[in-house]
Amino acid sequence: MQFFAEEESLLGSLVSTFQPKQTDASKNWVTFAIIFIVGLILIIISIPFASFLILNPKPFCLLFSAGSFVILISMLQIIQLKTLFNKLSSSAATLLYLGSLMACLYTGMFYIGYFYTLALLSIQISTLIYLTVSLFPGGKSGMHAAFQLFKQQIKRMILNEKSFLPL
Repeated sequence: MQFFAEEESLLGSLVSTFQPKQTDASKNWVTFAIIFIVGLILIIISIPFASFLILNPKPFCLLFSAGSFVILISMLQIIQLKTLFNKLSSSAATLLYLGSLMACLYTGMFYIGYFYTLALLSIQISTLIYLTVSLFPGGKSGMHAAFQLFKQQIKRMILNEKSFLPL
């Protein structure tokens, strides 16, 4: 059984346009890099609008959310759609990312609140980093090791124990 591979359906033809061809791996990496850089450029363009986040969060939320979504879409160029779907659907971070993406757009468009928008943006950033790194081989175990180290350092700071960080 193939996953959306049939060209006869509308969804199959749409997915096949975004899905990389199996023959030219170097071209897939170039396409991935271009799409990834476009997402980074959108995020960089959104940074000057962060200073106006209290007055008008709409441009910042739109540009930042579009950039983060484009970065996640760029993963389709190096990872097959079925593999990407399986990796993302098995992670709770995906639900957090999608929820924070939608909620950030909602709070930004309807001026719900500055602190809500900041909290949702921080969740969106952290889950995007986690999802992007975990898609690469060894990324998930590396993220878990870094999180455990961070958790131990926070615990040592709270309990006033000596840590190896100069804090």
